[in-house]
Amino acid sequence: MNIFFLILFMLIGASGLFYQVDSGVFIGFALIPWQFLKIKLNKKIVLTSILISAVIGGGYFIYTKKWLITALFIFIQFYNYWGLLNAEHE
Repeated sequence: MNIFFLILFMLIGASGLFYQVDSGVFIGFALIPWQFLKIKLNKKIVLTSILISAVIGGGYFIYTKKWLITALFIFIQFYNYWGLLNAEHE
């Protein structure tokens, strides 16, 4: 089920970028790293997904000059990083 959600959030994020829908970008790119974390992949992969999501989503919101949403999105990425630090991996 987590793989399904990962693919779904990737599609939502990409569609949000393509159609310039803020909620799609926010939801998609905020939840992609969390799904990688729930699948229990290597910590480097999860960290890479957090960084890529933060750059893509943060860049989009900075480009569209939505400063409050940018701040909330970066806060969500810090929350994803906190989840990575507290996750039990192999």
